[in-house]
Amino acid sequence: MATKNNILIIGAFDRFNYGDLLFPLVIEAQLKTYEHPFEATYFGIVDSDLSALGGKPTEDIRAFYRACNDSTGHTSVIIAGGEAVAVTWSSLLLALNKPFKKTHRFHHRINKVFNLNVVARWILHGKTDLPFVFTKSDFGGVNRIIFNSLGGSELDPAIFDQFPKLNNQLRQVDYFAVRDKATQANLAKQGIDTQLYPDSAILMSKFYPITLLAEQVSSPVAEFVAAKRGAYVFFQIKDNHAKTNEALLAAQLDRVTAHSGMDLCFCPIGKALNHDDHLALQRIAPLIKYPPTVFNDVSIWDIMYLIANAGVYVGTSLHGAITAMSYAVPYVGITVPKLNSYLQTWGVAGINHTVPLDGIADGVDRAMKADRAALNRSRENQLRAAEESFSYIQQVVFLQSIPS
Repeated sequence: MATKNNILIIGAFDRFNYGDLLFPLVIEAQLKTYEHPFEATYFGIVDSDLSALGGKPTEDIRAFYRACNDSTGHTSVIIAGGEAVAVTWSSLLLALNKPFKKTHRFHHRINKVFNLNVVARWILHGKTDLPFVFTKSDFGGVNRIIFNSLGGSELDPAIFDQFPKLNNQLRQVDYFAVRDKATQANLAKQGIDTQLYPDSAILMSKFYPITLLAEQVSSPVAEFVAAKRGAYVFFQIKDNHAKTNEALLAAQLDRVTAHSGMDLCFCPIGKALNHDDHLALQRIAPLIKYPPTVFNDVSIWDIMYLIANAGVYVGTSLHGAITAMSYAVPYVGITVPKLNSYLQTWGVAGINHTVPLDGIADGVDRAMKADRAALNRSRENQLRAAEESFSYIQQVVFLQSIPS
């Protein structure tokens, strides 16, 4: 009898943040191309069902631990992506619990009395020091652990002092892929070997071509794209980057409209706590001289389709920029270090770095002049590299061997 392949995929899929919701979709789609039977289960910290918005329903962390201790079949755990190495229980609680978030500015002082990570771990029913870092020996039924598309461009070396077992735990990962050079360098300083590959979400255009997305999107989005395809700027920004900068952002976007002749499309990518794009866009929109078209209640298909058909993507979201890359759309990344690290690793010359808030208009001018052939080559190169990474993952998951 063939061994049953259990694949436990865990990440922040239990809240509406576009990039996190993409990971399980792409992982499952690519693994299916190998035509090996498997049973995938998706886990967040809490139970959730964002399927109406395009996400995967999740079981909670306690269900994850039960699955990890079930010795039936061959079980692989895939940590789906993102800044998983440095994620603490307290940072997850911050994103899931509004009352806890309200105390955020006092956390440094509180930590002198109480270890907030320990408190949050207790509240969230955690069993490991860090939510997404563990070894096979922590559980009775796990055969392989895979880190997919990990980021850590701002990884603080102090975390290895704070969690003394972390270094050894990371050395035991069976396949460890990181998404940018800065992350690889930070881990190498700790003696941790990794493989450098693009973020797996780059594969979205392979599985979700524009013609397929057109069948998934809402009517308002479909009508907007039909009328404005290629002639609008998709804009989003994380709330904490917009605060106190609304007038500056409005002035920059008015310059973009005046210089480019393109319309503005405002669309949130992250609506989870600690992202709150929609709040930022609501404050900026009334200040714009040329009123933008604002979308608020959107699915991941709406977001993907709007970026894929834009003239330029502008924003703070890493996965917004990766979506633009996947569909060979010019992009302008704004000010976020992890986005800058990714663009420096995989971006096209001229737009391979982020811009400050007061550099958005100039950034759009450069993006519109980007070499379209180079954008397409970048897309193809990243797709091939992401597929190569998955060829190793499928060896670990299906053939039960570890790539050299």
